[in-house]
This record gives sequence, structure tokens and C-alpha cells, in this order.
Amino acid sequence: MRSFIQLYIASIREFVRDISALFWTLAFPIMFILIFGVIFSGDGDISFDIGIVNEDGEASNQLVEGFKQIDAFDITVGSREDELEALEDGDRSAVIVIPEGTGETLGAYFKGRENGTAPAAQTAPPQAQLEVYYDPADTNTSQIVLNIVDKVIVGMNQEMTGVSPVLAFESREVSSDNLRNIDYLLPGILAMSLMQLGLFGTAATLVSVREKGVLRRMGATPLSRTTMLASQIVFRLTLALVQTALIIVVGMIVYNVHIEMANVLSIIGVVLLGAATFISLGYFLSGLAKTEEAVQGIVSLPNFLFMFLSGIFFPVEIMPGWIRPLVDVIPLTYLGDALRKTMIEAGSYFSMTRNLGILAIWLAICLVLAIRLFKWEPQG
Repeated sequence: MRSFIQLYIASIREFVRDISALFWTLAFPIMFILIFGVIFSGDGDISFDIGIVNEDGEASNQLVEGFKQIDAFDITVGSREDELEALEDGDRSAVIVIPEGTGETLGAYFKGRENGTAPAAQTAPPQAQLEVYYDPADTNTSQIVLNIVDKVIVGMNQEMTGVSPVLAFESREVSSDNLRNIDYLLPGILAMSLMQLGLFGTAATLVSVREKGVLRRMGATPLSRTTMLASQIVFRLTLALVQTALIIVVGMIVYNVHIEMANVLSIIGVVLLGAATFISLGYFLSGLAKTEEAVQGIVSLPNFLFMFLSGIFFPVEIMPGWIRPLVDVIPLTYLGDALRKTMIEAGSYFSMTRNLGILAIWLAICLVLAIRLFKWEPQG
């Protein structure tokens, strides 16, 4: 254990003396947040074009007005045919249909309450079922919209009855009724930083010290090779936590991003799993490169593909369908999704079980490959 601690401290000292490593590991993500924050923060909250079809006429005008009060919704009232066509064309995020008889159902309920004949609290009253149409391919947007509608319905129910709902809506497990662009981007920037820690901060560094003969000399000492590698991995996991803390602090202080601090243990768990996955990937890629020049090209390819195909900066729904299978196997897709869910409790593409499961599979595969391909001797 003493040897492990000494190696760990030595790694910290070496890192602190390396200005380039300090910049790319700690300063670069902060610069990224500041630049993206200037572009996407401010008053530009995310809004959604929502179509409303009021088939109940004047009886449900008050309900329509209620939806118009939602800041996140840009409401267009039209016919069912026109609004569904707009949804198919991508001009609507969702279409809410108020069926005929909705106002009558609500009116009968309130009339019953006034006359003392409304159903008892333990008895479910008649429900007015709204219809919500959305594009299932537009996963993240539709989930956020569905959640906002769900919250509005719940609020209306509580305000109108105080008991079982008279308006019904099938709720989805999503929450974020005021999601700004910077809120969406912050977890993505953290995910990108963890990826680059594994690719450039691990693979490139490892090849460099190997080609300079440092690994060979260290391997010739009485120290256990396992201890040396373990100290390096723990050091990089520590850097991942430092990156996370810096990014969260900057996001909260500079751009007022609301981080769900109740999920802090979950956030740490996701960060460590994601960092371990990409560190393992970095060790694997270092085994494929024979020179320092070669490793830069090897890590640049996944870095480029992962950054722009994982949905960490923009929704993957805008990508053509033929590329989605690739998106669905990229580990950064699931890391960014899990971080959004735990950090800001935003709508997620996948369940947390799937996010963590895919990351764990990537971690296991990369560990096996890294062990098989790891080299102590220079290859150039």
C-alpha cells in the first residue's frame, strides 16, 4: 500500500508540472462551458411547438387557455388533420387533442360537487381522456413535452378537485419543464471531458512513456506491475472527479444550472463508471499504437465520431435513420444520457438500467482487450 500511495503522489506531481496536461484536462472543459454558455445561455429557453385540436368547442376553451399559459409551449390551434400533418412534417413537437365531451364531463363533475353528489374521494370520478400525439423517433423532445403535459394535467386536477383526477393522461418518467440549452449541454460537456481523459489523457500519455522507455525501467524495479498500473488508474479516476467538480461549480455559479444535489452519489457513480470505461478504452488503444504519432491518429477517430454522433451536444433525432445503429452502440451516448438524468433529471433516451448496462459491457470488453494488448516495451 505504501508503494501504491507513493506512486499515486508521484503521478500527481508529474501531472501538476505538465502545463499541457493541466490545460487539456482541466482548463479546456471550462473554456468549452464558457464558450457554449455565452452562445446558448441567457433568455433562450428551449420551447416547443405544440398543436392543439379543440374538438369540444367553447366548452373547453378554458383548457386551451391553460395550455397557452405554459412558457415552454408555442401553441397553435387548428384542425386534427392540419395539426397531425404538421406533426408528420416535423413542424410540431406534439399535438394535443381535446375530444368532444371533455367540457361536459368536467361540468358534470363540478355540478355534482356543488350538489353534493360528486363521487367520494375513494371513488374514481369519470375521466376526460385527452389525446397526445407525438413522433416516437423524436425521443428526447417528445419525452420532455409529455412530461410537461403530465405536470400541467396533474396541476389542473389538484386545483379543480383535490381528489382523484377528472382529467387523465398517461405519464412518462421524465421531468424538466424549464430546460435551457446550457442545462442540456453541461452534462454533455462533462461526458466529453471524461472521454478525452481516457483517450488523450491515457492512451497518448501511456504510449509516450512507453516509447521513452519509462515503462520498461519501471517494470524492472521490485515494484509490482499491478501496483503501478493501479496507481495510474486511480489517479485518472481522481482527475475525473476533479473535472466533474469544476464543471458543476462553473455551471452552477456562472450559468445558474440547477444540479440535483440529492443525486450526488448517483452522479459520482456514473462519473466513475464512465471514466473507467474510457480509461480502459485508452489502455486498449495504446496497445494498438507503435509510436506517439500513430496514437494521435488512432484516438482522434473515436473522439471525433463519439463527440458528434452521441447526442451530447444536440439531439440524435436530427440524424438520418441509417446511422442510428452506430449511435446506439457508442458508449458516450449512454454516458451523456445517464449524466443528464442524474445531474438535471432531464428526459433521457434510455432507461438508467440500459445506460449503466451498456457502459459496463464496454468496460468489460475494453479491460479484456487492454490486458491482452498492453505492452511494456517500446514498439517504434
